[in-house]
Amino acid sequence: MVGMMKQAVVVQGDFKSQDVANTLWAFAKLGLQLPSEELMAGMMKQAAAVHSDFNAQGIANTLWAFATLGLQPSEELMAGMMKQAVAVQSDFNA
Repeated sequence: MVGMMKQAVVVQGDFKSQDVANTLWAFAKLGLQLPSEELMAGMMKQAAAVHSDFNAQGIANTLWAFATLGLQPSEELMAGMMKQAVAVQSDFNA
């Protein structure tokens, strides 16, 4: 797992919105208590940078992952996610 986290740190600047959502979801699903601070800081930065590309499922998965990991997303990320959630609100399902 440590190798995967190190590799994610190396390539996270190339992640698209789905890559971010899937990676965070996987870490949360695996039950990791805390991925490295470097990884999480980079993932938050990348997610904020590509927030306008997230679809409804990606937003839900990303925010679920943060909640499951017990981590507070950055203000920048939350602002972007809320803005994008409004933009795609008709795509959310119950």
